[in-house]
Amino acid sequence: MQRRAWFLRVREGKEEEYRRAHAAVWPELIAAAREAGLRNHSCFLAGRNVMVYAEAEDIDATLDHLLKSVVKKRWDRAMSNLLEETDSPPFEEVFHFD
Repeated sequence: MQRRAWFLRVREGKEEEYRRAHAAVWPELIAAAREAGLRNHSCFLAGRNVMVYAEAEDIDATLDHLLKSVVKKRWDRAMSNLLEETDSPPFEEVFHFD
């Protein structure tokens, strides 16, 4: 299993809207993520900072497949007014305990 984590930032004043969106994630988005191979996915919010975590057998292939799906493109458009652009690279995994 491969793991990936990365950083996002919520636009100022959009924190509650971000929470609401994730409290009602579209079932078709979850289905597309599972079909793409995503096995575990979490978003953690601290103030305006979001840490995203995902697991898959082949994380790059999974994320590439998911990013091409119509529902993921639609979700990303819906989230674009909630999230700021960041240039943060994915976090490097330096330790894991299962």
